[in-house]
Amino acid sequence: MIPFPSQTLPHTHLTVADGVLQPFEHLLDFKSFASLRRMVSHQQSKPLIKRADFMKMVTLYLPEVSARIEECDFGVVHLEMGAMKLATKDAFARCDFATVRKHLLLIADLFDRADAELYDAIRISYLEAIFLGETSAAHIAARGMLSRSMENALRQAELRLEQQRCIAA
Repeated sequence: MIPFPSQTLPHTHLTVADGVLQPFEHLLDFKSFASLRRMVSHQQSKPLIKRADFMKMVTLYLPEVSARIEECDFGVVHLEMGAMKLATKDAFARCDFATVRKHLLLIADLFDRADAELYDAIRISYLEAIFLGETSAAHIAARGMLSRSMENALRQAELRLEQQRCIAA
């Protein structure tokens, strides 16, 4: 049997907020609770998207991207995402920002509901491959189109890259 923490231990039920120890209950007001509850229930109502769902969506909404996927690449999610990346990079090269926006909107919808395999493919083979190290005005403008979670994932990748550079130096 695992014993519960003793109430006699100092500050076991207190948290730090603004440098002052306060009970947890005082940190969460009803408005914050209701917002958190809405967010959680909204996320739970969305089904998880897998690789096959990604391929269906690409085929339906972006047939020009699905045409890039070759037989030897089919079934490998990172290679399929690579076709998406190449299509987006081509749109950047043509300054076709309507297409870039369409691609980013689809990826944003997938990103927040992706299973682990698809999430990693989007993060590594799409986001990082397109945006890491890019400082052009077009890429900076496109970053403004990213969802908050995509932007956070990209910032984490940039931090990891910077830490690796510091270690190597």
